Amino acid sequence: MFRLPTNFPGKNLVLLLLVGVLLLAALVADHIFVSYQPIDIVYALPIIAAAFLLSPPEVLATGLIAMVFELTTELEPLAREALWVAPTVGGFGAVVALASLFVRQFISKVSETQESLESSPLAYAEFRLPGYAIASHNAAFAKFYTGGKKHPPLFDALPEDVAAPLAELIDRAAATRSRVSAEEFPVIDKEGQRSYWNVNLVPVKARGRSNPVSVNLFAVDVTGAVQRSRTRDAALRISSAVMSSLNLEETIRVAMEGLAYVARTNAGGLFLLKEKHWVGVAGWGDYTDELARQLRWRYEDLPTGVDAVECKQAIAIEDAAADPRFSRENLKRFKIRSTLVIPLVTGNRKIGVAWLIQTDRQKKFSAEQVAFATVIGAQAALAIDNASAYESERTVRKSLGAIESVSEAGLTSLNLNEVLNELVSRAKDALKIDAAMIMLENGYEGCLEALAVAGGANHEKPVLKMKPGQGLAGRAFEEGRLLKIDDIGGREEEMCPDEACRKGSCPFSEKQSIKSVLAAPLKAGGKVIGILQLGSRETSFFPGEQSRLAQVLADRASLAMQNSLQHNLTLIELARVALARDVAAACAGLHDIGDIAKSALKAIHRQLDCQASSIFDFDPDQNALVSVSFQGHPDKVAKRIATIHLDEDTFLARAVKERRIITHETDSSESASQTETFILSELGIEKSSRAAVPIIYQNEIVGGMAIAFPGRKHFSSSEIDTFKSVANQLALVLHNSHAHSRGDHPRPDIGAL
Repeated sequence: MFRLPTNFPGKNLVLLLLVGVLLLAALVADHIFVSYQPIDIVYALPIIAAAFLLSPPEVLATGLIAMVFELTTELEPLAREALWVAPTVGGFGAVVALASLFVRQFISKVSETQESLESSPLAYAEFRLPGYAIASHNAAFAKFYTGGKKHPPLFDALPEDVAAPLAELIDRAAATRSRVSAEEFPVIDKEGQRSYWNVNLVPVKARGRSNPVSVNLFAVDVTGAVQRSRTRDAALRISSAVMSSLNLEETIRVAMEGLAYVARTNAGGLFLLKEKHWVGVAGWGDYTDELARQLRWRYEDLPTGVDAVECKQAIAIEDAAADPRFSRENLKRFKIRSTLVIPLVTGNRKIGVAWLIQTDRQKKFSAEQVAFATVIGAQAALAIDNASAYESERTVRKSLGAIESVSEAGLTSLNLNEVLNELVSRAKDALKIDAAMIMLENGYEGCLEALAVAGGANHEKPVLKMKPGQGLAGRAFEEGRLLKIDDIGGREEEMCPDEACRKGSCPFSEKQSIKSVLAAPLKAGGKVIGILQLGSRETSFFPGEQSRLAQVLADRASLAMQNSLQHNLTLIELARVALARDVAAACAGLHDIGDIAKSALKAIHRQLDCQASSIFDFDPDQNALVSVSFQGHPDKVAKRIATIHLDEDTFLARAVKERRIITHETDSSESASQTETFILSELGIEKSSRAAVPIIYQNEIVGGMAIAFPGRKHFSSSEIDTFKSVANQLALVLHNSHAHSRGDHPRPDIGAL
């Protein structure tokens, strides 16, 4: 239908002139062809044109004017017999005016309905059957309409995860021939945003057909209501967590889920403030808990977190790359595009902060989201604060229990090894750690030595020694203070310079999955006597409270060890006295060197439980050690190695020349000379524990002693002292024997050897 613009100047006058021109043209034609009766039908043209262009009253007026014009021609003599035509023209005009009135009313209602539907927030679409082609839709439906064609199929117009469930609803409506409804139907629009709609699907039947030819969709957006409802549910869950659970880990998880729902991002992390550091405790989405727990920053290093907790308001950042508060390193490392920073503050206490991050695109956060996030953050802070207080109280109780348990370890036994093993086991269980070890000072070798180990992949105690000042334990021992490493990754040599660490035999190595290590000094009488070393598979496992508890346990362990150490020293001293007594008794009244050596070896075997032993006399003429007695070796084997020249590279020869005790620990058999290898093979003690002891009297070499013990054992400093004591006794007895048999002639000093 022809329409001039609504604001066209003189619009109605132009239309009237146009209709008037048509009337005049009809009048002229009627006068020219006055005798031709069918020409009168020309008056219908202006009347019909008026029906399209003018209002119904104006159409009626046009009909009356046409009737008058027709009457003027019929009054002429040639046309008087056709007077009936004029009323017919007028009647036609009246009928057309009346029809125009009804048609205009109908069209007006249809237009109003279409305009209302088009501008309505109610989404509308018509799906033709079969095929689900979209025949028509309004602007509201176009929000999530992604099709490019004019009448695309449903699966081309909408994402598959939306089209599939919608197709099921359409099928149900068509099959049941009745309306089908769905509440909170999820829809993802062209920009990837999720919204929720209440959907009604109404089947439409064609006249004369029983099956629907199409299904009309009517949907209203309820996203705001759904989000408010779910946000209230999230807030309620956090509030319930405050009342129902005091488990810190569970409370943090509930808080993280509630905050993440408000932000609706694909990643995030929750951090607590501990000792002026942001410490990661939980992850969300693309950020796992493991990743979050590895993160730790100083308070001032994360300005967005500082700003959020200081102003106590959530901060929405749509374009993180343009915000100067983000470092390039963090933007790249965590793929931060947009973020919502939610403070966890209760009263004036800063508990922590939650970073909810969008990593794949920029995201806009609504003012309502920011406001809800602030409220829920405050509730989460209260819940976490209550759970933390309870956790701290429980930790204190556990700490007291741990201290009591470690203190009682000293009452379990007087055997030092049993007490040390009990101490490391109880310390490991009390602190919930993965490895524990006690290293004590070995005065003979001047090093720290591992005497008890609990945890780690190795089931046997490693042979682990460390010099004071070397490694974590050595530095803690030398400085007399607690030291720790939060992450030993790439720092194994610094933590433990011993080769055993790099080979994986040390329980405190990266190969054993240990991440954080702590070394606390063990003290007795104001002197550091050893180290309690603890390890965990978690990084930064020993914060301030754990470190303080570890030092308290170390102090209690030192006290628990006192009785065992004293008992051990007493036993060693008694054994030394008994051995000295037995050696002295065996040698009493004897002057023959062979008898003296044989009696002494019997006493040594009885007290020390040796596998084999031998005593050699020094012969200056041969510059050699000559066997005077063997114990534990066959005679034929003993005869083959009856003489050891000092220029030969053997344990005993070196011990005599260097005037020091040599053991299998200080000089490994792997680097033994050919002569030494032959001797070990002949005696069958390649895998035994061995000690070579020089026998010296007043700076004069009088002989040497070799002792072997079954298996690989460690010689303690007290055992080395016992060997020295026996050697001193034998030196005196052998010297007197030489003096008796040689008439007390002085022997040359071979100290230069």
